[in-house]
Amino acid sequence: MSKRDELIKQCRYYHGEKKNPYQSPPIEDERLSWFWDMERVYVMHNGKFDGESEYYKSIKGKTYPGIPYSLLMVMFTSWAKQSYDMKNEIQGFYTLVDYYLFTANDHFPEDKIPE
Repeated sequence: MSKRDELIKQCRYYHGEKKNPYQSPPIEDERLSWFWDMERVYVMHNGKFDGESEYYKSIKGKTYPGIPYSLLMVMFTSWAKQSYDMKNEIQGFYTLVDYYLFTANDHFPEDKIPE
């Protein structure tokens, strides 16, 4: 099995599609489209992405069982670009990650990487 296939197994929304299936109208929840894209970027970078990891560590950001740290950094870095005050708005990021886990929860346990 290729590295790409192994990384895709760790994803909850991205399954190797070329087109984001969550962008088609009607868009029920734009967050699903964002989750898919974050996983796509994670796979595109071969599971290695630092982004804002130093900053995330400096504010003692949460880690999540079932989310590879590099994927979490893809998500945090993208989210941080939209934030005016990352440190004081971090709860919004945690809420988004909790939703990421919860939405797929009917298919996967929150603390497990999909297999």
